[in-house]
Amino acid sequence: MRNNWQIKDLIDLEYFLGKKFGETAGQADTDGMAFDRNAYQSFPGRDTWKDTPIFRRRLVRHWLEERRALEKRNTGAATLLPGDAYAEAMRTIRLLFAGMALLLGAGVTTGLLSYSGREPVNVFTCLWVLLVPQALLLIALFVSATAHRIKIAGSFKLVYPLLTAFFRFLIRKIGRFAGRRMDADTSNRLREVFALLGKTKTIYGSVFFWPVFLLAQLFGLFYNAGVLGAFFLKVTITDLAFGWQTTLRVAPESILRFVEVIAVPWSWLLSPPLAHPSLEQIAGSKMILKDGIFHLATGDLVSWWPFIFLAVLFYGFLPRLLLAAAGYILKRRALSAITFNHGDCDRLVMRMKTPRIETKSAPYRMASAGSRPGPLSDAGAGEKGAGETPAIVVIPEEIHDQVNGAWLHQYLGASLGMHPAAVIPASMDAASDARMLRQALLEKGDSSFSTRIVVIQEAWQPPIRENMAWIKALRSAAGGTAGMVIALLGQPGADRIPGPPSEMDRKIWSQAVALMKDPYMRTEPIGGQPVD
Repeated sequence: MRNNWQIKDLIDLEYFLGKKFGETAGQADTDGMAFDRNAYQSFPGRDTWKDTPIFRRRLVRHWLEERRALEKRNTGAATLLPGDAYAEAMRTIRLLFAGMALLLGAGVTTGLLSYSGREPVNVFTCLWVLLVPQALLLIALFVSATAHRIKIAGSFKLVYPLLTAFFRFLIRKIGRFAGRRMDADTSNRLREVFALLGKTKTIYGSVFFWPVFLLAQLFGLFYNAGVLGAFFLKVTITDLAFGWQTTLRVAPESILRFVEVIAVPWSWLLSPPLAHPSLEQIAGSKMILKDGIFHLATGDLVSWWPFIFLAVLFYGFLPRLLLAAAGYILKRRALSAITFNHGDCDRLVMRMKTPRIETKSAPYRMASAGSRPGPLSDAGAGEKGAGETPAIVVIPEEIHDQVNGAWLHQYLGASLGMHPAAVIPASMDAASDARMLRQALLEKGDSSFSTRIVVIQEAWQPPIRENMAWIKALRSAAGGTAGMVIALLGQPGADRIPGPPSEMDRKIWSQAVALMKDPYMRTEPIGGQPVD
């Protein structure tokens, strides 16, 4: 099983995570839990399961491959998944960029080297047109990247604002591009996925910037390839003459020092006149308008072309090649840094590891009177069952005594696959509770990947502004990538055991949390008796 993720895999993952199971395949949505569980049971590493980034990457990738195979079986092997559509469109875009750049470079060079035999091609004009714009772009890229690194600028994507806008425009049109092989529902879902991916910087970081960056380098590479190819072809099949002129009083010695500085990258490999023209050749190729070129020696007039060719090679082509290689490495590094511990993947892993195979719209039932559940095991507070994720549980003080203890172990493990490593009685004072949560995280010492924060909320109380501000304060204290679950309780029964939230209350809270646009935060209903 492959473990190397590509951008097209992330697109398919988001597509399947946001799609109801059997939406187009014909199965009931309740079969999704069975599929997830079966995928876990067929996972090669389940016997040594340990929730680390490497294992989770492998588990999620295994689920994705199984989900892709099922989709292909149900809709046909020729079905174009969103990731395939993205890869196909990117191949077309790369070919388009490469062809445009090659033609542009060749066209600019051909026009620049037009030589009638009466006036040589101006060396300074060649350098100005072929090198100065590229040098300015590279300097801007370096300055912007440095500013980004020292935190005085948002992102060095700003170096390519027009290219980024153009790329986004093309991506929005991928659904139309692949329309012949995708039905209307899949095309609409694909556009939703791309819209979502544009808002998931918190999850995927700079992953979706690197295709834009690499497109820019591809354009630069083929532009310079067009320049070099056209330049060499003109030199080979035509008789070109190069010279220099200026209105200023500049001595040939000053021009020599100028070209020596430019030729530093290759002067260690070549010597004059291949590296750059000699002083005598520079002096012999100076053009004076009133004198014409008849007094100039042919050897001096042709001595400039290796210098110009090498300047384009070393200042145009090679920097783009190095940047393309660096962009590819950084893209791979960004893909490798994804931990898949955001809310949707957490929910997926929980479904895969949970032995239950059936869910309903309200997956809990009220416990009968006098049937207070006991703990799942004899483990004491702070101990966990096999495979459970540690959680820091924040419980409002008014319900702390009601839900803490064996009940909390029972339902946190059965419903969320977690165990309470620490319990914080919350006073609902944002500053105080945030400090307590921060202290609990420091004492636990685990990374944000391995620990979750569970905030118990009574769902029948509406998510008013004060409650949401309190949750935001806890999120800020926990850190931007720490998984946070808003665990929703319903009203207690006659025996004061909390029941499950009503469907209406669950939807209201889910919508309120979704408006926070935090991919690492999700709502989950708990309470009542778990369905086995």
